[in-house]
Amino acid sequence: MATESRETFLGHMVERHKTRLRRYFAARLHNVADIGDLAQEVFLRLIRVDRHERIRNPEAYLFTIASHVLAQHSLQARERERESVDIADPAADGYLAIESDQDHRIDLERRARRMQRLISELPPNPQACFVLHYREGWTLDEIATRLGVSRSMVKKHIARAVLHCREHMGKPE
Repeated sequence: MATESRETFLGHMVERHKTRLRRYFAARLHNVADIGDLAQEVFLRLIRVDRHERIRNPEAYLFTIASHVLAQHSLQARERERESVDIADPAADGYLAIESDQDHRIDLERRARRMQRLISELPPNPQACFVLHYREGWTLDEIATRLGVSRSMVKKHIARAVLHCREHMGKPE
């Protein structure tokens, strides 16, 4: 089997994954105006790969690049926020904001760890459906095709996972 050219490879990747990549970013960004730029950055980084034929799982590689682009974008956004503090603001020195921000961040991290534990308690199919739908942005039909089950079974698995998480998130650890 002949290896495809870099241009053909990139064309296939764009064609197959551009919609899912945009949904991936849409699920994680506050500003949807950035989605196009971030998707373009992902494909630009993919172009720079010297030996694309050595990539074992192009889809996983693409979404790994996407997660790195998203992380870099988030860091840059936080830096811009820090630089834009109004000097006339009495809380500009950060004393009041730091404590509440740290408390909020700690609470979010605690809740995220708790949610991850709850997801890991699920049986394999509900866990996979939940993660693919909410974290990766897949449609119900895409999940059904990938797992070889019906669309209604995917909905049942997701409902089971959501119910499990809702029931246990409010309980003390």
